[in-house]
Amino acid sequence: MRLCKVVYIVVILFFSLQFTHATGYVDLSTYDGKKYKDSQEGLIEGLFESGWSEFKSSLKETIFTDNINSEKFWNTLRISLQNGSFYNRLANYQTFENMTGSDLFLKALYSSIEQIPVKYKSVLPNGDSIMLSGKIFLPKNTKAKHIIIANHYTICANSEAPSNAYSIEGIYAIKDYIVLMPDYIGYGITDSLTHPYLHLKSSVTSAIDLLDSAVPYLKSRSYTYFPSVILLGYSQGAAVTLALQKELEQNYSHKYTIYKVFAGAGPYDLAGTFNYYISHHTTDIPCTLPMLVLGMNYGENLGLDTQDFFQPVLQEKYPLLIESKAKMMHEVNQELGNDMNVLLKPIVFQTDSFPTSILYEAVKRNSILQWTPKSNLFLFHSTEDNMVPFLNSEHIKAIFDAQDLENIEYDFSNYGNHMNAAVTFFEKVYRSL
Repeated sequence: MRLCKVVYIVVILFFSLQFTHATGYVDLSTYDGKKYKDSQEGLIEGLFESGWSEFKSSLKETIFTDNINSEKFWNTLRISLQNGSFYNRLANYQTFENMTGSDLFLKALYSSIEQIPVKYKSVLPNGDSIMLSGKIFLPKNTKAKHIIIANHYTICANSEAPSNAYSIEGIYAIKDYIVLMPDYIGYGITDSLTHPYLHLKSSVTSAIDLLDSAVPYLKSRSYTYFPSVILLGYSQGAAVTLALQKELEQNYSHKYTIYKVFAGAGPYDLAGTFNYYISHHTTDIPCTLPMLVLGMNYGENLGLDTQDFFQPVLQEKYPLLIESKAKMMHEVNQELGNDMNVLLKPIVFQTDSFPTSILYEAVKRNSILQWTPKSNLFLFHSTEDNMVPFLNSEHIKAIFDAQDLENIEYDFSNYGNHMNAAVTFFEKVYRSL
């Protein structure tokens, strides 16, 4: 009876906290080192903390750390991917099911850290000022380790954006790291805008501006941490992560140093990836086709007309499926189907013909291959990846090998398809931190 009451308290408080997160963003632009003050958040946190403490007292204290280090935890995440969205399926882990009759494990796990949706000043691809959003995951220990900048992978629904979701990358805060996650332009509070998909400059800018804005906020919260940062990302996030590494090393070395970089299965050779898919006329991630056309057109200001690229069925569907940000990735992919001939006009398969040539040049500009990483870099990719072709990692490894670099660790093996390998990547990062 007591346990049921405790669970009820935790569930009610959890939804209260989630509602606060969904509707209220801490404005980082207002922090200049002053002491942190937010009576509403403090009240919610205090109420939740009391319920959380009561909940933990009825369980083994080590249940969370024991389970997160177990193979069962990570294997269950892999299984959950078979049923839909990675972000929204995280709570499927049933460690507490026999005791509580509900799927509280990850919700309870994440309640042991602090999740703070934030907004901050940044710029659009055309240089205009804008407020962007993201999330900060804070450990309870104010003497933290490093700041981690985690760049998320491809999503379609705004509900999957970090500021609205229980992102798997936030799990590193449990190990006393501070995790910063930008939503990118087009998600969070800017969901009415087109997402400049795989436009590296705008994504990198959103990450750096979040880091800059978070520093005085963390100071106001009395957090201390090691001065060097950790960068990580998977899939789209991996390409953004390497572009961010390049930018920090080349233009921000006076301000930020990098401790280590973790990148998994990224489209580093975006032009090669584009060529791969148009030569095969099929894809296991069809949502990226309209997203790439729309994103490059917006990010690079190409002035292209979607009617020149999209078949009538896609021209009719993309405003609802892509631009509305209402549907999750697996839903969009299911509705689109994987036949590129049905979705794209024949001109798209001719990269040297106008207007595809304009798009293709922009795609080449957003490949992240020709450079020399200086910081320690861990590159991961499953050889059986079904969404981001393994050729991306083959090509970047060949370029790095030609430079005889010794600061790069490669982990290329058969880890299954793209999404199952994602869990292996995040697990490897977790165990290495």
